[in-house]
Amino acid sequence: MKIKVPKSFDLNVKNSESVARIAAAAKNGGVKAALMIPKQKPIYDKLHLAYNLKRANEENFNLFVAIEGIHDNKLSEISILKNKGASAIYINSDEDMNLIKRVFEYAEFLNIPIFINPNNKALSSGVMNDSEMAYSLGVSGIPNYAESIEVAKIYELSHHFKAKVVFQSITTKESIEILKNRPSNIFIDVCIDNLYFSDEMLKDFNTLYKTFPPLRSEEDKEALLNACKEGIVDFISSNHIATNQKDVPFEEAQEGISKLDIFTQLAYSLPLPYKTITKLISTNPAKLFNFEIKEEIEIEFKKTPVDVSSFASKGKNCPYTTLKAIIV
Repeated sequence: MKIKVPKSFDLNVKNSESVARIAAAAKNGGVKAALMIPKQKPIYDKLHLAYNLKRANEENFNLFVAIEGIHDNKLSEISILKNKGASAIYINSDEDMNLIKRVFEYAEFLNIPIFINPNNKALSSGVMNDSEMAYSLGVSGIPNYAESIEVAKIYELSHHFKAKVVFQSITTKESIEILKNRPSNIFIDVCIDNLYFSDEMLKDFNTLYKTFPPLRSEEDKEALLNACKEGIVDFISSNHIATNQKDVPFEEAQEGISKLDIFTQLAYSLPLPYKTITKLISTNPAKLFNFEIKEEIEIEFKKTPVDVSSFASKGKNCPYTTLKAIIV
């Protein structure tokens, strides 16, 4: 079977490699536009912002850039940066709460969305999900509540503002439960890895599956898939990170999975109705940024192996081995 669908809009591409490589990988993966998240390198001033936007223009690629709302415990120049082309604000949930409140004020006034990384760093010193698997491997774990308590805190704050707030890369059933009856200005994003894999994949210390936020339990994975089916989740994104520092002891391996080159193909390989997938990777992300995706691609449902040697991304850190859907 073949279907025509709009190209996708990936809301979570980490700035772990050059814009040229991101653009090329996005082309392979049927991605029309991407939001750059400043996780690997800082983007908090005009110089950093201008550099990435210029490189995207040179590549003729639709790159939306999120700037750090808080950098070194100080508020960034959010208003100036928005005027210079910033599309979103990115913050960690465990920053100073007064600074976070001020970010919310700016976001509401400027009508710019906030992307929240809901994670309590003090509770996240582990290297994988806190579970029987972590115990059996003898490694420290990251509990579900390291995420869910931050979700609850920021969710409570968000009730007092009209800013658009995106809880990024939600991984736990507890977080879904907190957010499922949210108002229309609150959005849920889920990383595609957490819809495919559980922490069982780490049983042999396979560093390819080491990522952040971590792969959770099978129960969490099923809760996320059901939330996608039920319309609770708003976005599926890649959380693409390019790194090849995986052939080292598990605790020393870098976190992250590379999959921008196959993002749309992966999405349509999920056990979800294709109309639901289109909504979660194309329609909804584009609507958030008032961006129109006119280009379509043809998807054929045919099993095929993943060839990481063909990736344009410098990262070959990809545990996906087969696809059920390919771009024709």
